[in-house]
Amino acid sequence: MADLIYDEAHLFMICLSLGALLAMIYDAVRILRLLFRHKDWLVDIEDLIYWIFTAGLVFRTLFRYNQGVLRGYAFLGMFLGVVLYLLTLSGLLLRVIKCILPYWEKMKFYWKRPFVVMAIWIRKALKNIVSQVTMAIKGR
Repeated sequence: MADLIYDEAHLFMICLSLGALLAMIYDAVRILRLLFRHKDWLVDIEDLIYWIFTAGLVFRTLFRYNQGVLRGYAFLGMFLGVVLYLLTLSGLLLRVIKCILPYWEKMKFYWKRPFVVMAIWIRKALKNIVSQVTMAIKGR
């Protein structure tokens, strides 16, 4: 009997951790949205991917640790994990990111520049290759 209670307590703690982890992953998505502007349709796709990932992870966890049996305390554990994370670490993390955000906007130009130069170089190289291939085809 004691083993059954330990197993249920173990599942509750795993679900508590899973809830906090899922909230942390969504905070990472929110931070990426703050750092890089997204179009509305891309935000919708990101949310869809997140929720599919979340459903899969919850299903896998419940199947692995509880043979797929749905228990109320498991969902309560996930909910409490999300709430505890949101009340403690989430606010702190988002405040730090919002303090960094103005500096990020200034530095984004310098970080973006090498990629722009590389894209221009690749585009020129591809144009050169395409022109050489078309000349070779016409030359036959």
